[in-house]
Amino acid sequence: MEANAIYQGQAGRSMVHVGPFALDDTPIDRPARKYAFPFGNQREVEDLLGMEGSTDRIEPVEMVLASIAACLVNSISVNAARLGIDTSGIKINVRTTLDPRGLLGLAPADDSDESIGEIEYDVKVDGDISDDDLEMVRKLCLYSPVYGMVSKSIKVRGEVTRV
Repeated sequence: MEANAIYQGQAGRSMVHVGPFALDDTPIDRPARKYAFPFGNQREVEDLLGMEGSTDRIEPVEMVLASIAACLVNSISVNAARLGIDTSGIKINVRTTLDPRGLLGLAPADDSDESIGEIEYDVKVDGDISDDDLEMVRKLCLYSPVYGMVSKSIKVRGEVTRV
């Protein structure tokens, strides 16, 4: 899987494209898999930063929270169906706090991990669900790849070059 971001000429704004991926080393690249997401900040934050033409865009941390919520739904619903657990409704709330001083260079770079608070989630399951089934749903949350990405230390490498 991959994503590509293109700066849109205004601080903090980018268009992120998600597309091709591979399944068992088979590349999959079709027009229906071309997604684009406009990233930036909330209009009120852009106003505080003095940006002209402020607008509402999804903020990257919000997208991470949304990704956790969506992946938890996937993990629970796919595996619950496989296990015969009734989940006629699933609602998930994911939240954290964010201190933007690290992003803005107002705090040392090595403090950046402290700019985000603990991520918390609540799962509400509708359906005929026993206590044992509810315990299994708790375990199924741990199967979520996005949950794993943010809850475990994953090595990240990067390179910066000229075009």
